[in-house]
Amino acid sequence: MAAPEQPKMFDRRFITAILLIGFAWMGWQSYLTKKYPQAYSKKTPSQVETQTAAARPTDANTADKSKAGTGSQATLTENTDSKHDATPVEKFVSFEDDSISLSMSSTGMAFKNIRLKQYTDRKDEKIVFANEEGFSLFETKLLGSNQPLDFNIEKISDRQFVGVAEIKALGLKVTKNVNIDSSKYTIETTVHVEGQNPAFSGLSTESVDKVEAQAGGFFKSRFEHQEFFINHEGSTTRIVADPSKPTSESFSKTLVAAFGSQYFGGAIIDNSDVMPEFKATITNGSKAISILEYKKLNNSNTFDLKYTGFVGPKSFDLLKTISPEMTDLINFGFFTSIAKGIFWLMKLIHSVFSNWGISIIFLTLLVRLVVLPVNIMSYKQMRTMAKIQPQIKSLRERYKDDTQRLNQEMLTLMKENKANPLGGCLPMLLQIPIFFALYQVIGQSIELYKAPFALWIQDLSSKDPFFVLPILMGVTMFIQQKITPNNMDPAQQKVMMFMPIIFCFLMFSLPSGLTLYIFISSVFGILQQVYFTKEKNVALTVKS
Repeated sequence: MAAPEQPKMFDRRFITAILLIGFAWMGWQSYLTKKYPQAYSKKTPSQVETQTAAARPTDANTADKSKAGTGSQATLTENTDSKHDATPVEKFVSFEDDSISLSMSSTGMAFKNIRLKQYTDRKDEKIVFANEEGFSLFETKLLGSNQPLDFNIEKISDRQFVGVAEIKALGLKVTKNVNIDSSKYTIETTVHVEGQNPAFSGLSTESVDKVEAQAGGFFKSRFEHQEFFINHEGSTTRIVADPSKPTSESFSKTLVAAFGSQYFGGAIIDNSDVMPEFKATITNGSKAISILEYKKLNNSNTFDLKYTGFVGPKSFDLLKTISPEMTDLINFGFFTSIAKGIFWLMKLIHSVFSNWGISIIFLTLLVRLVVLPVNIMSYKQMRTMAKIQPQIKSLRERYKDDTQRLNQEMLTLMKENKANPLGGCLPMLLQIPIFFALYQVIGQSIELYKAPFALWIQDLSSKDPFFVLPILMGVTMFIQQKITPNNMDPAQQKVMMFMPIIFCFLMFSLPSGLTLYIFISSVFGILQQVYFTKEKNVALTVKS
């Protein structure tokens, strides 16, 4: 009998299927997120425009409609808006240190022109929030009023400011205290309202930010976009902001409300006794409007709010110091628990080598070593399957007209030889969650943003500028294919020859850190395959 063919380490058809399924899954998730950004909400643009106009009237006709309401709501709108017939002069108070600079407006005591001085974008320009007309963060209004309150701001200390707004028509006094902690990029805020009026129903905090056009390409759109993040009623929701698709959604009992990009954002974590309702809106004019509404629930002559505003980098460690719930601003995806473990391990390695590229390499080797025992078991299973191939072929010829008998005989043969046809799949199945988790870690962790590795790789979070790593990865796949014995027919082998080229092109747009991981893993796989091919100590007895 001719010597049985050596088994291949990995079933190429299985690997191809798994990877294609994975890419298809990511594509489908991206499509759903973009097409149905509010959990498949079916609101039409006309509905959105109606809601947006109601929230932010821009002309006299809209204002007249708001006045046409009944009860205390209409009274509040009339009384407060009439006070602003002569628009107050907007005044600014500035704050600046080594980390951040900003302007605080007397209009709503909102924050504008916020610059993160220690960070730059891909073009090496400073990260800036609300630096254009009509954009601001954390603006305070009376609930039901279309105009922000006019505050008289006083500087208490270098980082603490207090503003007072008096609404004489309603007999109300609103005092807003802010304390800026630039080490955490936070603005601790309390708002106190004195006075009693049936027309007063609460306060709102409003932020308006610009929605940029989404990045082109599949992998870019997965990461380089803006989104709302809402922690409400014990669950979380993400809404991708697409300026071409106006939308609006409301959420009750909101703990965290945020809007931001891949690495930076603005957020509020509420600490008040009354949990607010959050309204997230994307308008036709490419504005993202975030409104937190705090409603008065009793007849007390005082009303208090307390929240922490955040404007800064989405650093896991930084957000954790603010609140554990804030860490969810970072989208680690479906395998969040695995991703957090991977990130912790990478940080541990980075603390030793101070290079995130080296951290990725060591992480890759650790992952391959962890699954090595499973690989050895899998290899033995594949060798067993290869050795019983002549018997399987003989059974198929003998019982080609009796499928039931054929299956019974094949199961008996495999049981006698302790062969499992699925045994070779286990290592790949174990690595798939790690791959997707690492994909999210590299794409979402600001620690890897613009982090250099070596030579031409100066940003592990973006693609290889010269495509060297994707090409090397394609070469290693080809080598692995050549040294791996297989039982495929010539036609299948020709098809498989194109797989390294296909995956090489797929990796062109991936972050170079992820491509580095795949390349090192492939090199390890080649060495492992060479060792297993030469290994002579696995003696298998095949029962016929």
